[in-house]
Amino acid sequence: MLSRITYNIKATISLLPTDLGGRQNPVATGYRPALAFNTAQHFSGEIELLDQKQLNPGDSGTVFIRLIPAKHIRKNLKSNDAFTLNEGSKAIGSGIIMSAEIVSTE
Repeated sequence: MLSRITYNIKATISLLPTDLGGRQNPVATGYRPALAFNTAQHFSGEIELLDQKQLNPGDSGTVFIRLIPAKHIRKNLKSNDAFTLNEGSKAIGSGIIMSAEIVSTE
């Protein structure tokens, strides 16, 4: 049986305003952007908003991100690492990791 590696990340994210190329609509818990951690490769992450019900374009907030699968990330993610949030090839925001934990499940 293959093990499944997951990163659990707490981060602050900032969405670009719509007039600067950001989303048209707010995001809510369950949103799954592509995330890039100083690499050309993108990873899927499911976002849970921690301090509000939705995050509007141009706003910032604290989130929990479940990054699955994470086995292909070639470096350990750590506090203060930066990342971008993308929809396709379009950057719609950025974030800074507050804490990151690797979780393996069988």
